[in-house]
Formats: sequence, structure tokens, C-alpha cells
Amino acid sequence: MNRSFKIFRSSYPLIFLIFLSSAISQNKYHSYDEMVKAIEVAVSSHKDIAKVESIGQTIEKRDIWVVTIGGKDADSRHAVLIVGGAEADRLIGGELTLRFIEFLTAGYGKVDSITQLVNTATFYIIPRVSPDASEAFFRKPLYARTMNARPTDDDKDTSIDEDGFEDLNGDGLITLIRVKDNRGEWIPHPDDPRVMKKAETSKGEQGIYKLFTEGIDNDKDEQWNEDEPGGVDFNRNFPHNYQFFSRGTGPYQISEPETKAVADFCFSHANIAVVFTYSSNDNLMNPWKKEPRQGPPQEEQRTPRRRMIDDEEFAPRLVTSVMDGDEEYTSYVSSKYQEITKLKGAPQSTKGEGAFNEWTYYHFGRWSFAANPWWIPEIEQKKDTVASDSAKMKRQEDKKGPGGDEKVDVRKGKSPEEKPDEYADQLKTLKWIDANKMDEAFIPWAKISDKDFPDKEVEVGGFKPYVTTNPPGDSIEVIALKQNSFLAWLGTKLPKIEIRNVRVEPIGGKVFRLTTDIANTGYLPTNSAIGDKARWSRNVRVTLNLSKHQSLGSGKTNIILEPIKGNGGRQEITWLIVSSPEESVTITAESPVAGSATQTVTLK
Repeated sequence: MNRSFKIFRSSYPLIFLIFLSSAISQNKYHSYDEMVKAIEVAVSSHKDIAKVESIGQTIEKRDIWVVTIGGKDADSRHAVLIVGGAEADRLIGGELTLRFIEFLTAGYGKVDSITQLVNTATFYIIPRVSPDASEAFFRKPLYARTMNARPTDDDKDTSIDEDGFEDLNGDGLITLIRVKDNRGEWIPHPDDPRVMKKAETSKGEQGIYKLFTEGIDNDKDEQWNEDEPGGVDFNRNFPHNYQFFSRGTGPYQISEPETKAVADFCFSHANIAVVFTYSSNDNLMNPWKKEPRQGPPQEEQRTPRRRMIDDEEFAPRLVTSVMDGDEEYTSYVSSKYQEITKLKGAPQSTKGEGAFNEWTYYHFGRWSFAANPWWIPEIEQKKDTVASDSAKMKRQEDKKGPGGDEKVDVRKGKSPEEKPDEYADQLKTLKWIDANKMDEAFIPWAKISDKDFPDKEVEVGGFKPYVTTNPPGDSIEVIALKQNSFLAWLGTKLPKIEIRNVRVEPIGGKVFRLTTDIANTGYLPTNSAIGDKARWSRNVRVTLNLSKHQSLGSGKTNIILEPIKGNGGRQEITWLIVSSPEESVTITAESPVAGSATQTVTLK
């Protein structure tokens, strides 16, 4: 096991006590104002290592706060950027960043491993990047909002924000309405009638309901709630794989005050080596894999520009999968995340469209990791009764073909019935709700009168907003302990430059050969492969400082190195220097993401 992880694990009892006694550690979600107060409390008592500043303001005049932890020289050290709230309806990410702030500030000076971490690395922490959208969690009626407050004509009818949600049954929640209608496409799910599923006519099913989100057709266009107030989704407004003219993506890339503030912060802090985002675009439980890409035939002689003009499939394309040189590192970090957090059974992650964590890798060129810290857990099933055994045997018989052999899908090696149910997540959620007696988490279907459907049977019901994306408040602290341990471990894996094996060899007269190794003693390389390609992340620069009486016979006074692998990776540099004996030269190696090292050498 990694030594740094062992050190942190040995400190768990003390860390746990400090964490539970902290001001932020409460079993609740914080409104914007409560979040600001919690940050102020944590920072004000640790001004020697922490500061807070606004990097921008939203349309509704809320500040976007960043907390810097690392002391007075924080901006000159290699750093980790931690972002919460990239998806505004997943408030758990912001809560976890608050608790990491407290983890570092409360532990500094009390826990040796945390003190050493803060003294050697910088953490930039943005708890809530889209506070206008996240604040919907604390308002009535409650609905899961991901958009900021930009007025937007979502349905392109020249009216803006004219058809939002209404609370038809007065329970303070926006759920669903189902309307009994033989023209409908929906039916109750056979495994649990609380779930609505689309009828499959190929299986003899016939729809009996129409299904809408709860509200009124305000603009009488036969669409319900298609133009809610706002806006633009922070996690769909970044350039990588940006979807033009799509709902929630904005008028253009980085069009919003929230996305611009965060992007500007990134570009103004060249010392950011790693970006960690709480997001469902997870690549720690579902690590990125290099995707094969067909290239042109070996005999192809045309230039990429010529192939692009010819509009062939081999024309230059965007990089959309992890680079070869990066995959081994992202896979290892993923394995350590799973080892430290002990999380299992994560839902599959899909590629983002304008997602922040993918932009920070493919465009910003940094090591980028994203974690979905919580999902609906599996409920252990009780042992089958005799009746259920009979039902299971019948299902197995149904899977057999005419000859008694199981029907097998040759392409997948599975029987057709094993295809995942697209409503499986909803069914699993209901089992979890029932097992934990969370009666308020699902609103039972109940009849109401609806002026849009005066002659129809209309019912309101469905999942309470945010239930499937955020854990109960009393689970936050346990989740935070696991995530904090991983983030602390990640902070010890940043690249670190050292000057090693300096050798001086007299050649004759006033000529000396100076040779040295520039080594990386951290785990991560000094630059990712994508960073080297994107050229936003700076490679290591080596400078040889000479006096006015000295000159170079060969070599350069300024050298930009190729990325240096971690764990002792090195690059050797040699100079021929014309100098009087016993004079000195100074070697400096520096990189914003890997620190700096300086050594003075006497020529003799």
C-alpha cells in the first residue's frame, strides 16, 4: 500500500474527531447564505493558511467564491482545483467541498499529515459554481433546476420564460401529472405500478396515459412547462463537445458569468496541476479508456488539409478519448479512488456535452478527475420463498428455445430477457425508499382537477425532486470522510521537480562540462500527454545563469524540456562552459505545476 495513504489512514481517529466537532459538519444542506457563513467561519479562524475571494457574480448577484488553502505563497506552489456544483441539482458536491475546507483548516497544526500537505501543496476550492440554479433546492415549489437565471426562449416562440411549473396539488413539490387517455403512450410498469413506462406495441401493450411534468399549459401550445425560467446549464456551456442550438447550452460557448469566471480563474492560475470535479460525468468509478481510431492506409500521402477538403472519414477530428500516455495514470488514480472510498456498483457514466471536467482535460490540458460521490444503493434481496422459486423456474423455462436450449444473443452472449430495463433505476429507487421507510420521497398518485383537462381523470405523483441525485442529510458526513481521504491522497501525487546528480568535468584550460539530471519525484508526470498537445500547460524550463565573464561552448541558457515521467523520471542536460576555475553558475528548473529547484555549482 502507498506510504502516503498509510500516513493519512493512521491519522483517521484524530481526523474523525476534529471533523465531527467542526462548524461546517452538520447533517444538512446549506443555502447560499449559510454556505457563505460557513466559509467565513472556516477561513477567519485560519487566516495564516486560508483566504476567500469572489471570482465573479451571477445574474442574480450572487458571488462565486473560491477558497485558497496553502499560505502566503499559495499561488507559487503546484495546486489542485476542486469544484462542486457543476451540476446544480447535485448539491452533494458542494457540501463535500465545504467539508473538505473544514478538513484542511481544522486539521492544520493538529494532524501532521494534513499540516505537511497544506505546507507543500495548494488547494483552490469552489464550493458552488452555479449558485442561482442550486438555490432552487431551498425554494417552493421545489423542482430540480440545473439552469442559471439567464432569460431564455427555450421553445423558440419569441416569448421568454413564459411556461414554467405550477404546483397543482399544493404540496410544495413539482412532480408529474398523468392523464387517462386512450391516445396516450404510457402505462404503469408491471413490476411496480408507481413507475410509468412507455407502452411497447410490439409486445401487445397499449398506452392509457399521457404524462407531463406538473404544471399548466400557460401559452396554450399543447406543451407543458417547456419554457421554465432560465437558463443555461454550467455543465453544458464549455467548448469541448459543445452542442450548438441545444436546450441549456447557451447562445455560445462560455457565454455565462459562471462559466467565464471559472475558465478565467483556470487560465490565470498556471500552477493548477490537477482538477477534481464532483459530477455525474464520473471517470474514477468509470475510468476513461483509449478508444481505437482508424487511420488512413499506410500508403496515404495526402496532407490532413487535403483529406479534410475531400471530406473523408480520415480528416482531422477532435480528440475525444484519453491519450495513450495518460491512460495508465488515470487508471491508477481510479483504482486508488475505489480502494480508498471502498465504493462499488457505480452507475455508468456517459460522455459529457460541454462538460467542465472534460474541458479541463481536453482543452485546458490538466489532469482531470471527476467523481459521482453518491447514487441509489442496491437493496439486498431476501431469500426466495417457494413461490418465488416457482416463478424463477418459470422465467428460466421461458428463456429456452424449442429444443430446450437457452435463447442466446450471439452478439452479446446473453439471453434477450437480460437486456437492462430502462426503468431499472426507478424501480431500484423505489425499493430503496420502501426499505428505508422514506414515505415522503415518493408522492403517491392522487386525483386532482386540472383546467387543462376538464373532462379527463388527472393524477399527480412521482419522485420528490432531488431524491435520486442527493443522499439524505444524515449521510453527508460519512461520504465526506471517504472523499476527503482521497483528495488528501491526490494532493500528495502532484509532480515535483528536483535537480540531481550534478557533475562537473574539467575539459582543459577554461572549459568545463556540466551535466545534471532534472528529476520528477512526484507521481504524476510534469505534463499530461493532452497538456503537451494542447500547450496550455507549461513544460519544465531549465535556466543556466552565467556571469558576464562566462560563456557557453555548447548548449543553451534556456531549455524547455519534454514532459518528465513521475516516480524518479529524469532528463539529462549537458553544457560546455567557458569559465575561470572556481567560479560558480546557477541552475534553475521550474514549472508552475511541478514547483522549482535551484542549485549553485562551482566549476573546478
